[in-house]
Amino acid sequence: MKFLFSIFLFFFTLNQLSAQDFIVKNNDDVIRGTIKGTDYFSVFISANDEADVILPAKDVKNFFWNGNSFVSKGFANGRNFEYRFVKVIEMGAVNLYSFGGGTLVPEVKEKKVRFRPSVGIGTGTGGYGGMGMGGGISIGGGRSSAPERPAGAPAVRYFIEKPGAGPLQEIPMKAITEDAKKTEVKNILLQKMGDQPDLKAKLEAGTDFNSRDVIEWVKEYNATKK
Repeated sequence: MKFLFSIFLFFFTLNQLSAQDFIVKNNDDVIRGTIKGTDYFSVFISANDEADVILPAKDVKNFFWNGNSFVSKGFANGRNFEYRFVKVIEMGAVNLYSFGGGTLVPEVKEKKVRFRPSVGIGTGTGGYGGMGMGGGISIGGGRSSAPERPAGAPAVRYFIEKPGAGPLQEIPMKAITEDAKKTEVKNILLQKMGDQPDLKAKLEAGTDFNSRDVIEWVKEYNATKK
């Protein structure tokens, strides 16, 4: 009897682990299943591990996949306003997100897809516009009818926000931040987190401002606000 119970418990646990991915839609409906990828404009899920569904970012609040959280954010693209997913790096008094770094959607067999909007990802590293403080972020780039994996993955881009203190803002850091961008990164961080004296001193004394450093500083700041 104990043996049968152990077998049951094993398969129950396995099933729970395989179904831990989920999507929260704008109407708060939750879709559970296995998420198969995202191109940052849409998310591809095998709903209840049966029907394949692709949902555009405009219809989704957030989703959880492979231990990572993604949220839908609005971006200004010329005269248009569209939604794209960003990966949550840190969330709290200050939120830090990343966008891009490669197309994460596998090849889709059309006959299996129940719903597929005409969305894709611009994979070029150029064509991105600047960011206006008026409330939107301009991100250009080409769009195709279906996602394709680029020959060279586009660079990861980072965004920061302090809820209630201005719009989402791009922060031009990298794994090794360019010298020409370090002052800009420093000023953005001081603007968002300069109200914490100890951290302000670290930022003012900082020299590299690489992505790893910034992530740790944001974590430290959020810890002081809990």
